[in-house]
Amino acid sequence: MEPESQLKLISMDYVLRPVRVVFLTTPEDPVPTPGGPVRVRKGDEIELPRWQAKLLAESGIVEVRDEPIDLDTVNMFHYREKRRTGANQLTPLPQDFYPKAFELVERLDKLIRERPYHMLLRDREILEKNLIELSETRLAKIIRLAMTEEGGVREKLTPEETVVYDRILATIRSWRDYIKKPFKQG
Repeated sequence: MEPESQLKLISMDYVLRPVRVVFLTTPEDPVPTPGGPVRVRKGDEIELPRWQAKLLAESGIVEVRDEPIDLDTVNMFHYREKRRTGANQLTPLPQDFYPKAFELVERLDKLIRERPYHMLLRDREILEKNLIELSETRLAKIIRLAMTEEGGVREKLTPEETVVYDRILATIRSWRDYIKKPFKQG
């Protein structure tokens, strides 16, 4: 399967994965859930697919009980990756780091459209810079680690990075086999 398809599946898994919500109002109709319609009242807490929870939260019906990522979190991981680890060391990221970081971009973009304040624009600029630098720094480390085939790498990778790592590792192994092939025939 192509990496683009794998990355789309990872994104789909994220939006389909259940998240806890608490109801801020009592809906008139039962709430559709994967297990069937459920009657809920204000204060009830249930699990819903993330996409559904997001829609209901935007309508003011529920509050999502999930920790979003903020700019400080992205900056912290950026700093750790760039300054506190060696060239062949990866800082473990939360498994849902990238989708949550992308949600942060969406939230900031929405706020900027509503109120284009200087501070919001600056935060958006810093977020973009640090998120891209973080991913590029990690990519360089992933390439080096794939070349050495060092153990224990996968535990520190996000699902998206695992797709990249596996593809790089397979390419490196194919290249090495190609170069060694003439020497194995003797």
